[in-house]
Amino acid sequence: MDIVREIERPEPGVIEAFRDVSAADAHEAMGKTNAMAPEIGPIGGVPPICGPACTVSIPPGDNLMVHVGSQVAAPGDVLVIATETTRAVTWGELLTENAIGRGIAGVVTAGNVRDAAILAERGFPVYAAAISQAGATKETPGAVNVPVSVGDVVVDPGDVIVGDADGVTVVPKDDADAVLARAAELADRETRIRERLANGESLYEIGGYDEKVESLGGPSLASDRDA
Repeated sequence: MDIVREIERPEPGVIEAFRDVSAADAHEAMGKTNAMAPEIGPIGGVPPICGPACTVSIPPGDNLMVHVGSQVAAPGDVLVIATETTRAVTWGELLTENAIGRGIAGVVTAGNVRDAAILAERGFPVYAAAISQAGATKETPGAVNVPVSVGDVVVDPGDVIVGDADGVTVVPKDDADAVLARAAELADRETRIRERLANGESLYEIGGYDEKVESLGGPSLASDRDA
């Protein structure tokens, strides 16, 4: 059993800045990397999720270490739970009530959750691979705040978790400042594109896709607008 209680986290201002960054923009800012697999999605219409990762690794069928992680996590942390099965509950109503009381920012789990209707009603951010009533034991050791893999992405303790309706992106804590800067550049670019669309240009024209189509052997569509 490996339980690490003290971890390095990004500065609070960095986490606050990421609240204005979408999961998609964070992914794009890292060269289209670190997007969790699409099965890791929001349970119900929950709000976006953002915070440093407190990681939990649990063996199949047992969620004891989720309770340990919930106790170790600092206010504002996101619990990130790695497991090998979706047939044993990793999260539910009582864990949610406990997490709200402790100030935990949300949960991302490779396993299943239950009490889904209640979770959605509470509005607590839970992102999971599955919903199932299947229960779990609390007998087997695991680990807290060690590197884990969830949704095909490696998550280190303290990495920034950014999730919304599109999915979950993991930002390595050492790259957080650079990713924020790149995401801001992307946001400015998209603002300019929206302005050009509002002025009547097409996305095809703005992107300069005609040259790409021609280079791939297709016909030029440049004159179609005036035809």
